[in-house]
Amino acid sequence: MSVDLNHIIAYYQAQINDRLKQFFDKKIEEASNLSSDIQEVIINAKEYTLRGGKRLRPIFLIYGYKCFSEDDIDAIIDVSISVELMQSYLLIHDDIMDEDELRRGKPTFHIVYKDICERKFEKDKSFRFGENIAILTGDLLEAYGEEVLANAPFKGEYIRKALIKYAEIVKNVNYGQMLDIISEMKKTITEEEILMIHKLKTASYTIEGPLHIGALLGGASDTDLQVLSNYGIPLGLAFQIQDDILGLFGSEKKIGKPVGSDLREGKKTLLVLHALKRCDDKEKEFIIQILGKNKITKEEIDRIRDIVTKTGALDYSIKLIKKYTKEAIKNIKNANFRTEAKEFLIEIADYIGNREY
Repeated sequence: MSVDLNHIIAYYQAQINDRLKQFFDKKIEEASNLSSDIQEVIINAKEYTLRGGKRLRPIFLIYGYKCFSEDDIDAIIDVSISVELMQSYLLIHDDIMDEDELRRGKPTFHIVYKDICERKFEKDKSFRFGENIAILTGDLLEAYGEEVLANAPFKGEYIRKALIKYAEIVKNVNYGQMLDIISEMKKTITEEEILMIHKLKTASYTIEGPLHIGALLGGASDTDLQVLSNYGIPLGLAFQIQDDILGLFGSEKKIGKPVGSDLREGKKTLLVLHALKRCDDKEKEFIIQILGKNKITKEEIDRIRDIVTKTGALDYSIKLIKKYTKEAIKNIKNANFRTEAKEFLIEIADYIGNREY
C-alpha cells in the first residue's frame, strides 16, 4: 500500500481551508448590505472556524465520494465544507452546554461575545448576551452547511438524498447530546449506554455521516452505504474513546482546551466507568467527589490518572480502540470501491486510533 497519509491530509486541509475562507468572505460581503454588527458576527465565525481543526470530516466526505467517482473533485471539495460548517455549529453549542471557555486554544464563541458586550455595551448582562449570540451563530452555521450542500453542482436526486442525510446527522447528534447531558445527572450508567452516546454523537457525524454524504453525491446504493456504516461506526467509536483518553492524559497545548474538562463536566467516560468498577472504596469516593467539580487541581487530575491506570481502565479503553479499528478495516478491506479511496480509508483508520490531538 503506497498511501502518503500526511501529504494527503495536508493537501486537503489546505484546499478545505481555502474554500472556507472564500465562503466566509462572500458572506461577510453580503452582510455589509445588512448591518455592520451582523458582518462582525460572521467575521468572528470565520475566525472561530479557521483557527484550527483537523478537517477530518470534510476529508471523509471527499473520500466517500472518491469511493465511487474521480470526476468533479473540485466540486466535491467545495461541498465538503458543509460538514465543517456543521462542526462549527455543534462545537459552538457544545461549548455553551459544557461551560467551556477555551476551544482550540482560544476563547469559545460565547466568551468572545461576552467580552465584546463588556467592551461595547455593559457588563451586567454580558454572559447572557454572549450565549445568545453564540446560539444564533451556531444556528446560522448549520444553515450555511445546508446551503452549501443544496447548491452543489450534482444531480438533483443525489443532492436531495445528501440533504436528507445531513438532517439525519444533525438529528442523531442532538439525540446523543441529550443522552450525554442526562447521563451526567444519573448516578450510574452502563457501557452500552456510553457507546450508544458515542455512536449517535460522534460516529454519526465524524465518520459515517460525512462518508455517506460524499458517497450519495457519487451515486452510492443503499448496500454501499451499509458497507460504509460498517466501517464508519466502529471507527467513530474508536475516535471518541481516543478523544476521552486525550481529554484526561493529553496536554492543553495539543487538545486546545483544559485537560480534565470531562471530569469537570461530570462526564462518565469508559475510563471513569471502568475505574469505578475496579477501584477501592476510598478511590471510588474520590472519583465521585471530583466528577462535576468546578475547579479541579493538577494534583487531583494526576490522582485520577493514577487510579485509571492502576485499575486497568486505560488499558481496557486502548484495547477497545484496537478492536474497533481492526473491525473497521476488516469491513472496508474487501469492499467493491475504488482502490485509491479504499486504501486511504484503511490507512486513516490506524491514524485515528493513534493520534495525539
